[in-house]
Amino acid sequence: MSFVLVPVAEAALFTLGCLIIHTLRRHADVVTATLACLATLLLLMIGIACAPETFAKYQAASVTDFARLDPAIY
Repeated sequence: MSFVLVPVAEAALFTLGCLIIHTLRRHADVVTATLACLATLLLLMIGIACAPETFAKYQAASVTDFARLDPAIY
């Protein structure tokens, strides 16, 4: 996909979202709950993406990175 088409795709998705919201305006409570869930997920994704590197390192680490297993036990 060319970088020239990215703004056009974003505008098309935004317009489609507006059209869907306008179509479902009779079900405002469902639309509001759905948008709130999507906003929460987006906020969590941004928070994880902006997390410090040490947090990501600990999240991907294994047990042996923090504890030394004594071979005499086995």
